[in-house]
Amino acid sequence: MGHSLKSQNRLAAIFCALVLCGFSLFPDAWAGGLSCSVGEVVIENLKIGQTYSLKTLANLPLSVTNTGDQPVTVLIEPLVPGPGELRQKAEPIPQIKWARALPDSFKLFPKESKLVEMIIEIPDDEALFGKKFQVNFWSHTLAQAGDLLAVGLNSRVIFSIDRARETPGSVPSGDLSLSILPAEITLDKVNSGRQYRLEDFLQKPLTVKNGSQRELSVELHTVDVQKSATTLPPGYADLLGSAVITLTPNKFILKPGEEKTISGTVAFPKGERLTAKKFMCVVSAAVIGQSVQTQIYSRIYAHGR
Repeated sequence: MGHSLKSQNRLAAIFCALVLCGFSLFPDAWAGGLSCSVGEVVIENLKIGQTYSLKTLANLPLSVTNTGDQPVTVLIEPLVPGPGELRQKAEPIPQIKWARALPDSFKLFPKESKLVEMIIEIPDDEALFGKKFQVNFWSHTLAQAGDLLAVGLNSRVIFSIDRARETPGSVPSGDLSLSILPAEITLDKVNSGRQYRLEDFLQKPLTVKNGSQRELSVELHTVDVQKSATTLPPGYADLLGSAVITLTPNKFILKPGEEKTISGTVAFPKGERLTAKKFMCVVSAAVIGQSVQTQIYSRIYAHGR
């Protein structure tokens, strides 16, 4: 990579990835003839004076795919986000040199994909303690002869700085080679005083699969939308405020390649007015017991009659 990464020490960190609509581990964000695997990533408690590769830190490369039928040249550029692009009360990254992609340019043939490392380098400055920043990685094609415009997608990386320096010790590591499918579950025409089984609304059961080469300890739980990396869609309320959700099993170990079928219920208490109301909540599958803990999300939607 031209120089060694200095991610040498244990993080007291939580790592989560939120991605856009699709059907894979990181459902693809899509624009024209280009798709990207990462929509939004949140990393907490990084250390000053350290350089982090998201691929090394938590097995999270950016996968870029040419979905069109013509070869394209792709550039990956870090950008300082504008005020309207900022999320989770983050500040824009102070200097663009804090972020880079490797490789940052390449050619893709039709249906070909390329894995890219997103790298964050944090200066050794104690004035950064406790701050949160955002950088966008813009994956875009170069316009070719006959094209009216190029296409591009933003991958949002939000990271917070710990209030302490790194202590020499172990190498931080994590793993996001975990999938939870389907990425969305919708319960239509729900009534108060009823309990609904998730499997009754699915063609295939809710499953969690270990795609890594190591054994993973997994914990499932529902997450308040305000505490996740997502936001409520317009017109939706938090489902956790109006229903009781259970997931079984909620703690388990997966061997490499193993998957677990999850059953669940959503119960609405009597007297709750659900007519024409819409709800959403987040289900998190968290990898635990590692120096970098990781989470991926599925969403449950519920629509009143």
